[in-house]
Amino acid sequence: MNQSPRQDRETITFTGFAAPTSNTTYTPNQFFDVCLPHRSRGCVRIVAYMLRKTLGWSDASGNPLREQFTFTYDQLIREAGVNRDMIKSAIDESIGYGFIRCLKAPSPNRSGIKASSGLYELRWDEDSQYIKDPKEFRGFFAGEGNRTYIPNQFFDVVVRHEALLMTKVVGAVARFSIGFVTKWGHRRQHAAISLTDIQRYAK
Repeated sequence: MNQSPRQDRETITFTGFAAPTSNTTYTPNQFFDVCLPHRSRGCVRIVAYMLRKTLGWSDASGNPLREQFTFTYDQLIREAGVNRDMIKSAIDESIGYGFIRCLKAPSPNRSGIKASSGLYELRWDEDSQYIKDPKEFRGFFAGEGNRTYIPNQFFDVVVRHEALLMTKVVGAVARFSIGFVTKWGHRRQHAAISLTDIQRYAK
C-alpha cells in the first residue's frame, strides 16, 4: 500500500541543508521569480519535480543526462507529492503557463487498449531576454546565467513535503542567500533578507 504524501512527510527528520558545494540542482531563477510566487502547490510541485529530474543529474560538462521523461499519475503521487485528484489540473496549469510541454498525452485504459503514460519535458525559451513577468513567460531562459545552485534537499524535502507557504519562504531565502550566476560564472554570497522582502518577493 502506498503512503500518502502526509504519511510520508511524518517519517522524515530534517536537520538542515547541506552546504551548496555538491548535491545541487542548477535551477533557473525563473522557478523562484515566476512559478513559485504565483502558481498553485500542485503546479509548483510538478515543475519542481521536472526541474529536479532534468537538471539534478548532469554529465561532467553540466549537460542533463536526460531531457524528456515519461511518468504516470501514480509516480507523480509518490515522487512529486501531488494528490490523485489534483494531478490533471496541476499538469494542465503547468502547461498552460508555459513551464512544461506535453509531447504525448496520456491515455487511460479502454476496452482492448492498454493505458499509456504521458511524455512531458520542460519548456525552454531561446530568446535572449530574461522574462520575469508571469503574463509574458513562455519557457525557462535557455541562455547562460540566471540560474542558482539549489540544494537537492529543497526539492526532495521542502517542495515535496511542506505546505506552499513554507516552500515560498524557504525558496525566497534560498534564491537570495545562496548566490547567483553571471555571464562570468558562478558567484556565492552571504545575504540577509528581511521579512518585508520575503513578503514582497514570495507574494
